[in-house]
Amino acid sequence: MLPSPAAIWLVITHLGAAGIMLPLFLLITAELWFAGQKPDLLAWMLAMSAGGVIVLASKIAFIGWGWGSASLNFTGISGHTMLATSILSVWIGRLLAEPDRRFSLSGVSLGLAIGAAVGVSRLALGAHSPSEVMAGWLLGLAISLAAYKVMRHRRAVQGVAGVAGAFLLLAFSPSWSGYFPTHKWEVGIALALSGHAQPHVRQDLHRPLRESASEFSRRE
Repeated sequence: MLPSPAAIWLVITHLGAAGIMLPLFLLITAELWFAGQKPDLLAWMLAMSAGGVIVLASKIAFIGWGWGSASLNFTGISGHTMLATSILSVWIGRLLAEPDRRFSLSGVSLGLAIGAAVGVSRLALGAHSPSEVMAGWLLGLAISLAAYKVMRHRRAVQGVAGVAGAFLLLAFSPSWSGYFPTHKWEVGIALALSGHAQPHVRQDLHRPLRESASEFSRRE
């Protein structure tokens, strides 16, 4: 029996799950460390940290205070899309690197394409809006370009890159892909900082528009 479209989208979306991407990220950082590429490691960690802070801040701002955009249907940057785009592009770029090029542009492009597929899966599953997915992909692209700029003249450690790829098989395990309950943590942080008892949800973002439309209809 063929898997359902929803099941396929779930596997694709799991490629951006923190439970899979963060171990992959740690293995790549270990590769850079043991290869003596500490400046590259520092640059990539700073870029990834900045990306993570931006994603987290955008979500906390909405969950805690309702800061978003009704016109763009924006409640926070897609973390799945950002992680997949930024990490897979670096991993595949180094995995397919040739000795004389150090970094594979085709590998980077493939990683960016997979990141885009993860973004599409978030849309298909109703987890994010187009603006949230696009923001995540562009942020991941920026991180990837920063990584490519500092790593392109360095040699990749192919063995480590190959082992790191085994983590992608975990995309078929829903329990592992959800190992880090990131959304629960985001809600907890947002409520603690804002002092509110209930988190804001997407329906709250559009409620003023619906109320205005209803009022306009009554006047008509």
